[in-house]
Amino acid sequence: MSSFALQALYPQAQVTGLDFSPYYLAVAKYNSQARNTQINWVHTLPESTGLPAASFDLVSAFLFFHELPQSATLKVLGEMYRLLRPGGCLAMMDINPQAEFYQRIPAYVLTILKSTEPYLDEYFTLDFQQALKETGFQQIEITAHSKRYRAVLARKL
Repeated sequence: MSSFALQALYPQAQVTGLDFSPYYLAVAKYNSQARNTQINWVHTLPESTGLPAASFDLVSAFLFFHELPQSATLKVLGEMYRLLRPGGCLAMMDINPQAEFYQRIPAYVLTILKSTEPYLDEYFTLDFQQALKETGFQQIEITAHSKRYRAVLARKL
């Protein structure tokens, strides 16, 4: 869905969407045909895409990182950094661990949520800003943009 939104926002851009799930890629390709969009869909691991280094102006991830253990998150950030050209930007949107919603959620509800989100504890305890800095990103901006989610922007200089 985010690839379609980026293509609509930047119709002249060459958009590449990737996923490890053959099912979701088939759905994406079907939706591309229905929308008559020219998105390059790639079946690959996000931490090791095989795509050329320094070949993208923007890499993005939406509601993705909370699905990963910290070790995979760090590898994916490294791959995103590798893919960006100098001056390129990382954009992401995901759950905001600092949001009041999650701070006040009853323990039993959080336990139920974790039953469908097994890496939520690892995501909540990761200092994302520090992880971005250690990867090499600069000009990091983390902004709460709703009661439950945050946006993150960072640059490769």
